[in-house]
Amino acid sequence: MSTDTTSPTPSETASPIADRALLVLMVPLMLVLFISNLDQTIVATALPTIGRDLHSLSETSWVATAYLLTSAITTLIFGKLGDMYGRKKVFQISIAVFLVGSVLCGAAQNMTMLIFFRALQGVGGGGLNSLIMAIIGDVVPPRQRSRNQAVLGIVATLALIAGPFLGGLFSDDLSWRWIFYLNIPIGVVAFLIVGARLHLPRRTSDAKVDYLGALLATVFTTAVLIVTTLGGSHHHPWGSAPILGLIALSVLSLAAYLLVEHRAAAPITPLRLFRSSIFTISAVQFLLATMVLFVAMLYLPMFLQTVQHKSAFEAGLYVIPLLVGLVAATAVAGPCISRTGRYKIYPVIGAVLTGGSMWVLSTAGRHTGNWGLIPPLVVAGAGLGLFVQVALLAGQNSAAYRDLGVATGTLNFFKSLGGAFGAALFGAVLTARLGGGIPEAARYASSFHTVFLLTVPFMVVSLILGLVMKEKPLSDEMAEIAEGKAEAPEY
Repeated sequence: MSTDTTSPTPSETASPIADRALLVLMVPLMLVLFISNLDQTIVATALPTIGRDLHSLSETSWVATAYLLTSAITTLIFGKLGDMYGRKKVFQISIAVFLVGSVLCGAAQNMTMLIFFRALQGVGGGGLNSLIMAIIGDVVPPRQRSRNQAVLGIVATLALIAGPFLGGLFSDDLSWRWIFYLNIPIGVVAFLIVGARLHLPRRTSDAKVDYLGALLATVFTTAVLIVTTLGGSHHHPWGSAPILGLIALSVLSLAAYLLVEHRAAAPITPLRLFRSSIFTISAVQFLLATMVLFVAMLYLPMFLQTVQHKSAFEAGLYVIPLLVGLVAATAVAGPCISRTGRYKIYPVIGAVLTGGSMWVLSTAGRHTGNWGLIPPLVVAGAGLGLFVQVALLAGQNSAAYRDLGVATGTLNFFKSLGGAFGAALFGAVLTARLGGGIPEAARYASSFHTVFLLTVPFMVVSLILGLVMKEKPLSDEMAEIAEGKAEAPEY
């Protein structure tokens, strides 16, 4: 079996950059991360308007699914391409593809065109999410990296939560097409700053691109996301032939993917990453934390509207405490991790805080007031913030520098799957509990009670994983390399 010969020369090995230069670089990275995450949720409240305008209400769900699908796939692929050919070049290509897709989405004249262009936009969006975190890994040593990734994590979560508000605002007061045109000036500014200010190692690779692995990853991800999107619906119950066939396809394509990756010269997902229990646990915790985040973000407003009869705007405001807790936790944990180099305790605390808070929320009913809702939301957000902060950092730190891009891409892939599973799996639970007719408020309350309560076992699993996870202290490897105290990594 041949080996991946991707390699920067010793003089081109990534090294830390000055704080002032890093601040300038962080601005475009934050802008790009904001718009790429914003587009995951911004269409949610605009879909009815889009469907009416394009005369196709039945296909509107695919406007969201197409983006999630292609972005999940390219999160894996673009991370590897960045390792092979240089992250700056691949990052700029990702921005360009994302912007072209945005322009075409805004100009779409029918639903088929819009779905296709959303898929193209997702191709760029997935690359952006993966490469931004890897770029930070290139220029900031692990010991100091947590502070920067904390800021980026806050930006990403803010974008996810702000999406539905902005989508509704644009579709009501301007036009749904501005949802996509908004990306253009932001993306162009980011592209120009990155071109002028980002300096990364030039890479060459004699290895061939893992096309078969990319194809199998596409088949697996497509099958899984279609199952989670359609499974359990009225037309496609879980036991129906199409859903069972897609589940079988998912299992077979995953098995084939693992076999291909084991033999590939330059695999998209080097299986050696999972030899580290730290990386494996970090990936699973990323999936579980994002799953619970999407449950809180999507189904709490639905609970408030159906059970407590609040308006859509009022219900949306209750997502803010979740964000406040998340921001506060990452703002505190980031500097603490940088100062101590230790991180294991944070996912343990996060599991307890999140699990306990979701249990409290599961007891909420029709007459539960603000004091019964806001404090547990703040605490749940804090717990999830600790997960998001550590999962990416610990996973990156457990991987060799040559695998930084694919490690980041793989971790973000698990994050994408967590969001999809959180939206779809718990949606199926809610549908099953509600039954066929239009239930009374008490029946709604019982259904949401089940949805929120079922997140607790997932947090118990996360707690166990956090307790058994080994801790590899965060190093100042790149700083030591730059100062000549350590040798550059071998490739």
